[in-house]
Amino acid sequence: MIKLTNLSCGYGSKVILSDINLCIKEGELTCILGKNGTGKTTFFKTILGLLPALKGEILYNKQIHQQYSTKDIAKLISYVPQAHGTPFPFSVLDVVLMGQYVHTSGFFGKPQKQNIERAMHCIQSLGIEKLTRKNFSKISGGEKQMVLIARAMAQSPKFIAMDEPTANLDMGNRSKVMKLAHLLTEKGYGVLMNTHLPDQALQFANKVIMLKNGGVRRMGNPKLVLESNSLSDLYNTPIELVEAFTSNGESRKLLVTL
Repeated sequence: MIKLTNLSCGYGSKVILSDINLCIKEGELTCILGKNGTGKTTFFKTILGLLPALKGEILYNKQIHQQYSTKDIAKLISYVPQAHGTPFPFSVLDVVLMGQYVHTSGFFGKPQKQNIERAMHCIQSLGIEKLTRKNFSKISGGEKQMVLIARAMAQSPKFIAMDEPTANLDMGNRSKVMKLAHLLTEKGYGVLMNTHLPDQALQFANKVIMLKNGGVRRMGNPKLVLESNSLSDLYNTPIELVEAFTSNGESRKLLVTL
C-alpha cells in the first residue's frame, strides 16, 4: 500500500497541491480527475519519487519514501507515459526489456536470460507477441501503449502509474487499454491513472480523486462521488448523468455535457 499523509506537491516554494490524504491499494484502480493545470502530473512525479514532497509523508509499505533508493522505488512502482515515438530503432522487445533494467547488475545492466524471459512473459501476457521484433516507432499508437504497459509490468512492480494512457487513441484502442488496466488490478497490481474522461472512472475505477483549486475536491467510490453537481463543479460546465441500456439490457450511466 502507498499511503499519503498531509502531502503537499510542487516546485521549490511553489505549492501546486496541498493536504492530500490517500491510500493507494494493490488490486484497485484509482482514477485522478481534474482540469488541465490542476497538478495531476506534479502529483504523479511526487509519488514516483521524481519530485520531493514539499510537506507531509509518503509511505511505501509502511516505510517513508526517503528510506528507498531510486532503484527500490522503481521496483515498487512503474510508470506508463502517453504513447510516444523514439528516434532510435528499438524493437518492441528492446523497449520492454528496459523495464528489467532495475533487476540487472553491473554498470551497463546487460540483460541476462532471466531478464529476457521476463520481458517475453509480459509481451505474451498482453497478447502482442507478433510485435516482438517490430520497430517500436513504426507501430500504431494503440500498440505502442500496450508495449509501454508491458514495459511497466516488466519492472515487476506492485503499482503501475498511467499518465492519460488513452490520450490520442481511437475508441477501440481506448477500450482495449481500459480493459487491460482493469485486468491488471485482477492480477493484483495497484493502478493509479490520470484521465480526462470521467466515463472511464465511472466504468472501471474502484476509487476516484477529483482535484481542484490546489487540493482534493472529492474522493471515494465513483458511483457515489461522480454525480452531475460534482462533475459540473469540477469542470466548470453543466454535466448530467443519464442512464442508458446496452443491447443485452445492462444499465450504464453516461455523462452528457449540456
